[in-house]
Amino acid sequence: MLDSGEINREIRMAEKLGDAFQTEQNRVADLLEEAFADLPEALSQFVRSEMAEERILAGVVLASAAPEEDSTEREERRVALAAALELLQVALNIHRLLLRSEQIDTIDNVLLGGTILAGDFCFSRAAVLAARTCHPGVVTVFAKLLQTLSEANLRRVMIRDGASRESVAAEERAALFESGAAAGVMLAELAEDEMEEVVAYAACVSRAGTVVSANSWGKAAGRRLDRLPLRQRERWGLLVEMDGLYGNRG
Repeated sequence: MLDSGEINREIRMAEKLGDAFQTEQNRVADLLEEAFADLPEALSQFVRSEMAEERILAGVVLASAAPEEDSTEREERRVALAAALELLQVALNIHRLLLRSEQIDTIDNVLLGGTILAGDFCFSRAAVLAARTCHPGVVTVFAKLLQTLSEANLRRVMIRDGASRESVAAEERAALFESGAAAGVMLAELAEDEMEEVVAYAACVSRAGTVVSANSWGKAAGRRLDRLPLRQRERWGLLVEMDGLYGNRG
């Protein structure tokens, strides 16, 4: 049983860890603002409206990419990668707007062109940020993720059934989580077996955040958390607690 001194030390360590994690999330937000700085005001507001407030994908990268021994350069690389994943999500959200039948019928050519431009802008800026990691393996993972998401988007265009579209959305979420984790652990330079554990955990968490089989995936993710390397376990624990990715699903 822990005494009061040990409990206080653990509390202080947890607070320090949470502060560091939040600081990196704030740096991601700053990078995203820089990315939008060159856009006209109307287009910039439109892009911002499609951003997620929680920045969960950034958290996936920041949790997975934490190395045993950190440095300013390593932090800059994982923050850039985290921002890249967030921009990729924004691009997907924008392009999905074009698939809503009620909007396709009423949207004018100017608005249509602006929407396409905004989505393409986010895709290109995301690729630039991923390249800032200066890691060939990470760039390869990112390129494959772009291909996977493009293929999923094409399937969505041909699908009219709502349930099938939900299935495609779940596939996209899984691809984003797993690729973010896979690229992150490369930056952390983990051993191969540790990398596999982190990516497998990210896969469980991505599926626990969907309606289908949420309970079973959430329980699987809970069991896998203890298998992660210490730094990844600490940060993923924070991310899950902060965003309720599966903790409230049983």
